[in-house]
Amino acid sequence: MLASTTSARVEAAPVAQHHRRLDVQGLRAVAVLAVIANHAMGWPRGGFLGVDVFFVVSGFIITALLLREHERTDRISFADFYRRRVKRIFPAATLVLAVTVVASWLVFGGERARQIGFDAVASFFFVGNWRFAAEGVDYWADTGETSPLQHYWSLGVEEQFYLIWPAILALAAFIAIRRGARVRVVIGAVLAIVVAGSLAWGFWQTGAQPTVAYFSSLTRAWELALGALVAVAGPVFERMRDEWRAPLAWFGILALCASFLLLDEGGMPVPGALPATLATAAIIIAGTGGRQPELWPLTNKASVAIGDWSFSLYLWHLPVIVFLGTIVTVHQRKFLVAVLAITFVLAIATYYLIENPLRRARWLTSDSGRLSWAATGVTAVAVAAGVAATALAPAPLAAIGTTSIGLAMPLTTQEQVETELREALHDTEWPQLTPTMADVATLGLPEEDQEGCSKVDLADPSACNFTHEGATHTAVVMGDSTSIVLLPMIRKALGDDWNVKGLMMAGCYQVDITRWYDSDEAKEACEAHKPAALDEARALDPDLIIVSNLYTGVYHLDPPADALDGGGSYRWAFETEKLASKLKQVTDDVVFIVSPPRREEQIGCSVAGSVPADCVHTVDDLYREVTEGAAAAVADAGATYLTTEEWFCVDGSCPAFVGSTPTMRDDIHMTRQYSALLAPLLRDRLEEAGVLGE
Repeated sequence: MLASTTSARVEAAPVAQHHRRLDVQGLRAVAVLAVIANHAMGWPRGGFLGVDVFFVVSGFIITALLLREHERTDRISFADFYRRRVKRIFPAATLVLAVTVVASWLVFGGERARQIGFDAVASFFFVGNWRFAAEGVDYWADTGETSPLQHYWSLGVEEQFYLIWPAILALAAFIAIRRGARVRVVIGAVLAIVVAGSLAWGFWQTGAQPTVAYFSSLTRAWELALGALVAVAGPVFERMRDEWRAPLAWFGILALCASFLLLDEGGMPVPGALPATLATAAIIIAGTGGRQPELWPLTNKASVAIGDWSFSLYLWHLPVIVFLGTIVTVHQRKFLVAVLAITFVLAIATYYLIENPLRRARWLTSDSGRLSWAATGVTAVAVAAGVAATALAPAPLAAIGTTSIGLAMPLTTQEQVETELREALHDTEWPQLTPTMADVATLGLPEEDQEGCSKVDLADPSACNFTHEGATHTAVVMGDSTSIVLLPMIRKALGDDWNVKGLMMAGCYQVDITRWYDSDEAKEACEAHKPAALDEARALDPDLIIVSNLYTGVYHLDPPADALDGGGSYRWAFETEKLASKLKQVTDDVVFIVSPPRREEQIGCSVAGSVPADCVHTVDDLYREVTEGAAAAVADAGATYLTTEEWFCVDGSCPAFVGSTPTMRDDIHMTRQYSALLAPLLRDRLEEAGVLGE
């Protein structure tokens, strides 16, 4: 048994008749509804700040509870604290984890379900935030597959904070008594240091490593510490004049609403979260002691009830959004209504049948009322094992007969491709695909990514360099990530008499066009790479240069242009011709291969109950606009331009597979398997263009 206490006394504060703050429950309601609406339909655009509200509220409530315990008993029992946390968090959180994992295998299967299983294990142990940070998850990404457990990152931050906070508080109180200092002053000083240090670290990491900063406990500790600081300073706020309380509270409400409506992901979490957290602190301060201000938006019965259900609502909302999004269109008001309805039903049932009954039950306690750590350990290990087994056990079954390259035959003629495309468009059931649609995002990656091709180190001659003994020709491949996925096709088409050297960078067009970037770091890297890659191409003196850039780059122009009014496509064509002319000075044989027509999100359309028609995409007008202009520009420079629409689409319709092979691994990249199958067609096209040296 572990029970650490301290005898340090905390200055007694006037004890309220009850500790249930209706305004705080209302804050919880506002926070969870803002988060749900933001995740479901992208509005309010700052609704994700509801999580920051939760952090401040949690820090306030937990610290106030610990202080009251010390005032009442002259000690802080770690055992009782962690027993309450286990009973408060584990039952509902574990239920949602288990249900989500099972649903993932039923709906998605394959690699995506396996990854969600790993997310579940990490979330169970409250380290999900570090898993998402390590995986490089972009919270703001518009493309890709959101984990239905991604929201568990915030539980990880909270529980990591509370793993050490009671000990710090008890130690601070003990030191204060030993030195004859005022306990709340010492605790407040400690919290001020935590707030300042976390803010400083958060400000630096938000600028340098924004993806990690969003999920990091270190950049979020200040938010929980801010709420704790409000609790510690309670006696000061209780002496506030009553006439000041209502204006302060309403100012906080208006500031919080403005944060939800006006702020976006810029500068998150520091300084982006400061307005919402300070507004939350102001509302809590206004209601601390004295005559409570009338805050009907927060204290009405509906808001208080939603606040009571907020934990279960938060747990269920993202799984509902992700799974419901596989069958209906997201980011619409009707979608939000459906999400709210389903989430509320699940949350209310969880609250009354699981969360509340188990929180009040006597499980994990002995007759003395103290936590049995042996029982806790056995329970935790058993539940964790259950979650892990549920998450991982189906993996071998899902992998049987689905992950090998299979017996797909190379496509040797365009007529064969067209026939296969038409058959795929008429299929009413999914064939056995290799890889499966569930696995295509990872198993469809080009193996060349592991050879340094994603971001070629131009100073390393071995990076993305594929040689054959006795080869007499050299080909250079340039461009962004759409050129990387061409490598399986190019290498196979050229054969053993060609060495192939990649000079590409993912997310960086070789076309020297003014554009916006996701970050200053990405801009600096790309702007430095383009001229350096061109210099390296000259130094290599290749026989053939192949270039591919994502055609939707016209959307990224700076200043922006309407791609379909001719402005964007004209600028793209103009710069493409300039690039072609520069490359023609390096070698006579220069080939531009246009990227495939972009399609809607690739994997989410192929879920349980879907049919192939759900994944058919139509070629957009932008593709035709850009390719026609670029083709003419490249021809004017004397280079070769190869279209690719006919490899993916027929009569403007693009199925998700050809034969037994998925064509695309996401919305813009073809699979390595399909790339390899197209090698004979590419060779024919290159021979027709007369660009293969003898």
